[in-house]
Amino acid sequence: MLRPFALILTILVGLLAATALRSQDPDNDAEEISKRIDQLASKMPRLPASTAEESKKKMVLHPDFEVQIVATEPLIRDPGAIDIDADGKMYVCELPEYNAYAAKEDPGEKGAIKQLIDSDGDGRYDKATTFVSNIPYPTAVICWDGGVFIGSAPNIHYVKDTDGDGIADENRIMFSGFGSDLAGEAHLNSFRWGPDNLIHLSTNLSGGDVKTTMEDQMPVSVRGRGIIFDPRNPSSFELTSGGGQHGMSLDNWGRKFVCQNSVPAQTLMYDDRYLARNQVMQAANAAVSIAPDGKFTNLFRISGSEPWRELRTMLRRTKQFRGSDEGGKPFGFFTGATGITIYRGDAWPKEMHGNLIVGDVANNLIYRANVEAKGLELIAQRADEGKEFLASKDLWFRPVQFMNAPDGSLYVLDISRELIEGAAFLPPEFMKHLDPICGNNQGRIYRIAPKGFISTTPKLSALTTKALVALLDHTNGWHRDTAGRLLSTRQDQSAVSHLRQLVRQGKSAAGRFLALYNLQSLNALDESSVLAGLKDKQPIVRWHALRCAESICNQVPAVMHTMNQMVSDEDIRVRYQLAFSIGNALAGSRNNTLANLAISDTDNQWMRLAILSSLGKGSDKVLIALANNEKFVANPNGMSLLKELCSQIGLRNRPHEVSAVISTINEHPELSTPLIESLVSKVQGTQREQLLALTSGKASEVLMKLIDTAVISATDSSLDNAVRVRAIESLQLAKYTRTSELLDRLLAVNESFEIKAAAIDTLNAYKNDGVAETLIKRWPTMGPTLRMRAAESLLSRTEWTLALLDAIENEQVGRGELDPSRVALLKVHPNETIAARVSRIFTGSANLARQMVIKNYQTALNLKGDAENGKALFKKHCSACHRLENVGNQVGADLNGIRNRGLDAVLLNVLDPNREVKPKYLTYVIIDLDGRSITGMISDESANSITVRKPDGTNTTILRSEIDLLKSTGLSFMPEGLEKQINKQQMADLLSYLNSLQ
Repeated sequence: MLRPFALILTILVGLLAATALRSQDPDNDAEEISKRIDQLASKMPRLPASTAEESKKKMVLHPDFEVQIVATEPLIRDPGAIDIDADGKMYVCELPEYNAYAAKEDPGEKGAIKQLIDSDGDGRYDKATTFVSNIPYPTAVICWDGGVFIGSAPNIHYVKDTDGDGIADENRIMFSGFGSDLAGEAHLNSFRWGPDNLIHLSTNLSGGDVKTTMEDQMPVSVRGRGIIFDPRNPSSFELTSGGGQHGMSLDNWGRKFVCQNSVPAQTLMYDDRYLARNQVMQAANAAVSIAPDGKFTNLFRISGSEPWRELRTMLRRTKQFRGSDEGGKPFGFFTGATGITIYRGDAWPKEMHGNLIVGDVANNLIYRANVEAKGLELIAQRADEGKEFLASKDLWFRPVQFMNAPDGSLYVLDISRELIEGAAFLPPEFMKHLDPICGNNQGRIYRIAPKGFISTTPKLSALTTKALVALLDHTNGWHRDTAGRLLSTRQDQSAVSHLRQLVRQGKSAAGRFLALYNLQSLNALDESSVLAGLKDKQPIVRWHALRCAESICNQVPAVMHTMNQMVSDEDIRVRYQLAFSIGNALAGSRNNTLANLAISDTDNQWMRLAILSSLGKGSDKVLIALANNEKFVANPNGMSLLKELCSQIGLRNRPHEVSAVISTINEHPELSTPLIESLVSKVQGTQREQLLALTSGKASEVLMKLIDTAVISATDSSLDNAVRVRAIESLQLAKYTRTSELLDRLLAVNESFEIKAAAIDTLNAYKNDGVAETLIKRWPTMGPTLRMRAAESLLSRTEWTLALLDAIENEQVGRGELDPSRVALLKVHPNETIAARVSRIFTGSANLARQMVIKNYQTALNLKGDAENGKALFKKHCSACHRLENVGNQVGADLNGIRNRGLDAVLLNVLDPNREVKPKYLTYVIIDLDGRSITGMISDESANSITVRKPDGTNTTILRSEIDLLKSTGLSFMPEGLEKQINKQQMADLLSYLNSLQ
């Protein structure tokens, strides 16, 4: 009997041969193509879904483990998230709406929350009640006080069954404003109970402007951030470090892990609630990849190819469908990483505790890694060499989420769909023969456990408070979390004595530090318990004790004294937390501790970040102490920290801190140039004048010498370009009247690109009208890349934008010389006068023009491309925002694996980037308090700052305190108009290169 794929291919070969004889149309007319696909697809058998038992048999698993069924259809469908209450009742988020936007007919089904019960205790759920019905796209759930919080964008609900019938009769919206996307891939997710007895969650790519509904308050942007809230008082929430897409997990240290589609494992290096204390601080992205090979982590898939992919490949091989043959095989790396989870159970072997688990829904597998500490950083090394922890031959196996189960095993949520790709990424000719929601009536939850494992059902709700305290010392993370949740709900003061005993006598490190957090939840955190934690033999307990100590260190001198002594702790992870925690202290001794930490750990970038986060106050004392340490000053990393301190002092402009800088350069004249330059480099105009006045002339004297030197170096053509560029950048410290003519000369034809670019950037630092005049005058002599840079400057201020529009109307600048994407952005400019004027100047139907371009370039799919030339084109036109084969910058969408979408879909995305835009890649307009406009994609956010990637490939970081307006344009960051830079043959070459990547 023929296997399904062999049968497909047999049918196709015959049909293709017949079709090839009938059709000799070299242009592959769209209607004829569609007819051919219709004919072939109608003969192609669909692969039927497997039952849960059949799917189990198709799994290849680690030899020491087995897969058991926990729940399956018809009890549940499309499970996307679960949680289990204290007595084993499971709450399941059902997601039948995934991809429903592309269905031929509206299925009319909304999501639901199912309540499952294992009535006979055999480890398999057998009864289900629809706890909540008709709730749109529920993507997260967590138990609390007899009910559950549910994430259902745009809201978080709290629902509860008060009469015991298994159906919620209380439904309150607690938070609103979360973002969503069309397919439902970018919603809030992963509600997790933290060791601090708070609920942590991920906001995903869609972010949103969120507010509570219990109070009248302004919404807060949560784009790129995480959220923490106290379920006892959900009238407020805190923002924290975020990142990733679907999936977030905490390990026993409380460290967070996230993943993205093509990035299997990241950790968040800091909690940016700490950064918020120092509002002038800018910081590196908290999310750091910990998989050694990152996006190029090899996967060992064992499932075959999807039927639609086989059909498309066969059509291309016989030149009957646009695009070249991509091999018809899935990509060998992560393309659908999801559900990252740290194993915290106790049923698996001890050496697997703390393993990192992540699914790939596109490759039908589960990946496992060993997490190892390397100083402050972590490495997630592949645990299963040459194979996956679990791989399935079933194309319908889609492991979307995981849960550490009450019985110590790991639960796997299989959404079980025929098509997991977003429908928008498949060619429309094929989509009409596929059902984007096929499988939305089924779904499975599996258990991965050692062979012969017998599951047990928990019964914790009736336990005494003393017994719950004892469970904080349990070996299973679920029991510890649930005990903490129940203690937090009860607020029983009789727990205090037991908790204080556990701090000192707990068998496990987890039990001892969780006792501290639970004392804190009961408002019973005492000096003796905190001191015991700070002096514990295990670094993980000292780490958590420092966090708890933040709330009492200003009232308890002994705690403050012990924290200061921990500057010499043997574990850098403890010292790292100390650098953050001691920033909450008021005592002057904190500054000595921070200075000593800087001296001992200055070579670690994360330690420098933690120290700076705590210097919203005390910078003057720490600056003087560090400048007096010769070894520290001689270290480039030490000097970097000193300069950053001076920059922050300049931005804050506090007289006593500025005096400390002057005192330092009087004591150490050799430091005057770098420290004064740093002091004034980030402030402009009146603020700079005020700052210079505070220095009693000393800074002005140093500054004038620095500017004189910069003028000489900037114009000295005998110097290396790098030296001249640095000098040109320093000219920003001078007044415009001093530098305007010089910068104009540096834009002359005979100067190099680097020099001209630096001159444009320096002009952009001013706000004089003469800047626009200079850039427009020099416009005719600029090449395309420099024009893009100049355009960014001209469009950064209202007056300069108006000057550019004048130049276009006066034909000094051609209408066609302004990038189409910039024109589109100008049409939605916050200034209505500019928007109206641009619409008048650039008339015509943009949509119709774009459709004509797309139609015109379809022939590129049938041209033979040169991959080597395509690689060069990629480097020239795409590498500012995309990275392939170690070339370029990874800012825009990840192009690894793009060949799997099909070259026709790639061409469509290239030529019409605004057809469908993921929230992450939208363009924003930011206007600062000085009136400057910055346009680009938000590439990073923290508590204090936003980093914007501009269309010319440069980055700008702006403090939130300096932002007057932030607004999304609704347009993609990827610009339209590439067809103006490359012709059809070059497009074929570019597509050939993208298709050649393995």
